[in-house]
Amino acid sequence: MAYEIIRRIGRGGMGVVDLAQDDQGQEVALKRLSLHGTPEELAKARQRIRREAEVLQQLHHPGVVQLREVIDEDDDLILVMDFLPGGNLAQRVAEQGPLPPDQVERLADHLLDALAAAHRQGIVHRDIKPANVLFDAEGDPHLADFGVAVHRDATPGLTATEMVVGTPGFMAPEQARGEEATAASDVFCLGATLLFAATGAGPFGAGDPRVLLLRAAAGRTEKVPKTLPPDLRRRIEAMLAKDPASRPSAAQARGGTDGTHPRTIVQRAVAGRNRWGVLGGVLLVLLLAAGALAVASGGDGNQGRLSGDARTTTTARPTTTTTTCVDLPFQPCGEEPAPNTDGRVCLPGFADYDDDPATGCEAAPDDLPDDSLLDGRVKANLVPTDDVDTYLLEVGDGIQLLCNGELRVTLTAPPGVSQRVTVSDGDEVLGTKASSDGDPASVVIGDPDCIFDDSTTLRVRVESVGSDRSPEDYVLEASGSF
Repeated sequence: MAYEIIRRIGRGGMGVVDLAQDDQGQEVALKRLSLHGTPEELAKARQRIRREAEVLQQLHHPGVVQLREVIDEDDDLILVMDFLPGGNLAQRVAEQGPLPPDQVERLADHLLDALAAAHRQGIVHRDIKPANVLFDAEGDPHLADFGVAVHRDATPGLTATEMVVGTPGFMAPEQARGEEATAASDVFCLGATLLFAATGAGPFGAGDPRVLLLRAAAGRTEKVPKTLPPDLRRRIEAMLAKDPASRPSAAQARGGTDGTHPRTIVQRAVAGRNRWGVLGGVLLVLLLAAGALAVASGGDGNQGRLSGDARTTTTARPTTTTTTCVDLPFQPCGEEPAPNTDGRVCLPGFADYDDDPATGCEAAPDDLPDDSLLDGRVKANLVPTDDVDTYLLEVGDGIQLLCNGELRVTLTAPPGVSQRVTVSDGDEVLGTKASSDGDPASVVIGDPDCIFDDSTTLRVRVESVGSDRSPEDYVLEASGSF
């Protein structure tokens, strides 16, 4: 089929994207991949791209962009896709700000459906990010750019090993360490993308890609803001679990049953599962450029064509899986998971304080965001077990002529546990006290200066002391001024 180029719509390290029209008058996007290297390297790259193209043409889902055709042109390969005029998620958030929670929930449902369909066919995307979520004219999202996808049935050795594949700001920890990307890695990347949609920031914050890569490899994610609705926050937190085994499958995160983990027919040998050495320079730069090219994709529901009129027909091979029912810590065999668990562990944000598996993870977090303003009196809890609460305390100066201005911050821990309150001015700790078993403890700070205005904003921190935990609320009170 012939295509008439209309204009250029994207450019990046891998090549360019042009808006074009086919001979039926339909708009398409032509993504030109510029391949470089020795003849042997070019042949290997073409083999990999064509093999993955055959696999991707089996994937039919309304939320997934389907590859139409791959065209050889000299040393380049051209991917033919539909043109989606609604832009991508990165552009939308940059122009309009974070999406409202109901829109993020809708986005999650659409994309998790699409990802579950891909995983059921053994396809792992490996580079889900805001720039790879495209919108059509009706505003519906599509999961795009499976250009670095890997299929479990694919011939071993066609995808480069000892490479960090993905985009640092949205990459799963195991990917950043150079380990093989799995369906669980895709779930993390999608969770990171949904967090960006809801807040305008990814799970590792902002910074140089090399810094983000190190944060990703260490699994140092930022807390999901408590300002998000609890259901959305828990959904995203579960997808961002540091341990891949603790993440839900795409179908589970959508609200369905388990069963979207890719089948494995040909296992690939993976050497050096913990390749920290790759962090010094093997980040696949061409993948960082994929976002600039991910402004168009295609899918018409028809079987794709490879290299002109050469058609390839593929048939999915059925698999049979036999499983044995085993009791899980929070899910007896044949029963539903206990509340606030996935059957194995607590959902992010929850905790099991009563050691009763039947009640699940009964300890639920409060809804106060970190750095809330402490204005008088507040009640909150330290859930989950590693929770630390922080507050901002605005202190006025009453111009006390006798220099007797006094600020008092009092913590009353719940019965049976000890908790500590610390008041700081920047990096300087002004005072710290521990409250135990319901007895209040106060940090008292005197007026720093009699003459000058000492108005300031202090930070107050509340944390557990020792190993005892309680889901009950503590009480934090602030009074007085300088």
